[in-house]
Amino acid sequence: MSGTFSNDLINNTIYHVLNFEKHSNFQAAAREAAINNNFQIVLLSEDFNQVFTVETQYKTTIDKAIRKGIERGINRPSTMIDVEGVLTYWGPVMINGIKHYLMLVDNEGSYSKGEITKLAEILELAMGMWKYSPVRDVTAEFIKALRRGNRNLAYTLKEEGEFGNEKIKAVFTVGGIEKDAGLKVITNFEKKTDLKVLKIAEGDEISGVVLDNSMESLMQEPDWRLLCNALVAMDAKIVFYADGVDQIDGAADSFQLINETWPFIQYIFPHKRIFTKHELALVGNCIDISLKGGMIKKYYLDLLEPFKKIGENKGRQLQKTLEIFVLDEGMKAVSTAERMSLHTNTIQYRLKRIKEILGVDIMETTIVPSLVIALALERIETIVKSL
Repeated sequence: MSGTFSNDLINNTIYHVLNFEKHSNFQAAAREAAINNNFQIVLLSEDFNQVFTVETQYKTTIDKAIRKGIERGINRPSTMIDVEGVLTYWGPVMINGIKHYLMLVDNEGSYSKGEITKLAEILELAMGMWKYSPVRDVTAEFIKALRRGNRNLAYTLKEEGEFGNEKIKAVFTVGGIEKDAGLKVITNFEKKTDLKVLKIAEGDEISGVVLDNSMESLMQEPDWRLLCNALVAMDAKIVFYADGVDQIDGAADSFQLINETWPFIQYIFPHKRIFTKHELALVGNCIDISLKGGMIKKYYLDLLEPFKKIGENKGRQLQKTLEIFVLDEGMKAVSTAERMSLHTNTIQYRLKRIKEILGVDIMETTIVPSLVIALALERIETIVKSL
């Protein structure tokens, strides 16, 4: 590689990106520089969403390159990553005091690492001289609109974004997780499923929208569990997900349910960290019943009244056993015994006594739904009274 060729790249790029007379903005100048010098530019937000792209060749997809960058970690400048035979340059850049990531692609492998590094410095300098500010992160604004329930804005942004034709199949929110670790798990999920995940990180929370073009159903429960368990393994404090949503309206409804139930859900399920749409719906229903009060609330709480008639301590002990058995351990006697540090025979005896006291078979499918709501309401009431 000759020094003259290097100078041609740098000088030609400078000529285009600083041609204030010919171009009206940085985007137009950078686009012409990229086309004339056979390289690509991808500017990403801190959440790895595209905010400005000049794509001049299609040996691999930008989405694949971004996933590779997330996997490798790109917080250090001058990181070089091979993506399916295409060499990509990565480095953090600051724009108006906000961190972004710049990815450059040498289409034909013609430039050295030093040349690409210098090219990145020139582009960052040009952004400052043009006073360039990314128009906006459409992906982030789209997710925020869904989380706020602003459906009209979400429809507009979906059309504006490059994901306008893809179907929304699921949404999720992860709380209490380190951003880089969470994004790596989600990236691995994308690779395994060939789905596209729009995501945004705010503090220690990550929210995502899963897109799919296929007509088939999304993920099955075991597959979702693998994703959620991987997030929990990365120390996520809580994971909510709702699959089978119906486009924008369903996604907005699901995010609203997550927002409304989040403050209460671990009152009802203190030992859980992963919550499906079924638990979300249950908690949402219980919150509604608790706030409205009246005869419906009284009806459910009255189902537990027989425990109060057999003595305070004994009644509390049996009700606690039933709560753990039904709400925490999926009606499994062995795991209930482990949770309570008791012998399984003790739990079996207590369950027999509970059946006698309530006058119903607590394993009957017709009985379980009302028991679940009654016990969940009782946990909410207990917490509220203690506040």
